[in-house]
Amino acid sequence: MKQAHSAAETEDALETIESDYDAYTASTFRDDWMAVWSRMHGSFEDTTKLRPMRFTDEPPPRYGAFPMNTLQVYSVRVEGIRRGLQWPLDVFGIVAARDTVDFNRNIIFSRTRDNCQTLTKEDRNLALEGPSRAVVWQDHLYIEVKLTVKGPTESEDKDLRFLVVPFACGNAAYSYHNYSYRTSKLSTVRLSLGPIVASVEATIFVRVSDGSSWPDGFRAQFAAFTTGSRRKIAPSTSIDHKKIILLDSGSRKVPVTADGRVVLSRRVVSVETGGKLRVCVKAWEAARSVKDAVKDEVLFTAQEAGRSSGLLDAGFCKMEVTVAWSLVTYDE
Repeated sequence: MKQAHSAAETEDALETIESDYDAYTASTFRDDWMAVWSRMHGSFEDTTKLRPMRFTDEPPPRYGAFPMNTLQVYSVRVEGIRRGLQWPLDVFGIVAARDTVDFNRNIIFSRTRDNCQTLTKEDRNLALEGPSRAVVWQDHLYIEVKLTVKGPTESEDKDLRFLVVPFACGNAAYSYHNYSYRTSKLSTVRLSLGPIVASVEATIFVRVSDGSSWPDGFRAQFAAFTTGSRRKIAPSTSIDHKKIILLDSGSRKVPVTADGRVVLSRRVVSVETGGKLRVCVKAWEAARSVKDAVKDEVLFTAQEAGRSSGLLDAGFCKMEVTVAWSLVTYDE
């Protein structure tokens, strides 16, 4: 007589199959990439060679650079953990996008084992640092996720998530955001992302204008929001109120260079032509609650080239925000 399996055992078996299948397809993706693209684009681990602001100051080529559909990544979150894992987790690895522009990694998140990010039950979002240029939403693109939980020794590290998420990029009629959930034996990862239609690339810079240093004892969060100018859709998928965190100092001092430049973790976002870019600051004294934070924002209208400037006032200091605009190219 066959022994009946419990619901938990069945779920575990399905998770094992799914996890192994995701890891298998990720490995197959690497093998296929090396066979097809390595001669032209180098190593599988190479990052994109294209920089942002390509056409901010220089005229674009006659063909090949224009407002086009791009991918906005809002957040990556470890939604849940299982199989004995407990918060907090020290996590390292990469999240990267690959588009058909140069087929190399456009880094979204990257941490080494010696520089883990500690995720807690209250804060499960990865501290993103990219993309380094606009991710083109054309033909197809891939999101790679390879995350590892640091153990007491390297041999005790655990693979939190290893997969490649393919996107078939059709002609989106409007910008939207969506959640993609991916579950494995150890975790569920949530990707918050979506296409921005007919968009330009915005590269954001913030500089302390009152003096050249950030006052001691103050923390801050810098964020961006983009608004869609085209047909609105369901509020749950609207991009208008989706936050893109540019820098969150948390309990640490805000990183500022000697000349007053705030070192943002992320600085490249996509904005619809005719849409708006809102850059915000929330700043507070370390000894006080975040609820007492001073807030300010500056609004920009998307441009195809050149620069726009505005001012943020946090009370204890003023900051100049500069946005460099550029058209997007679909090839190298």
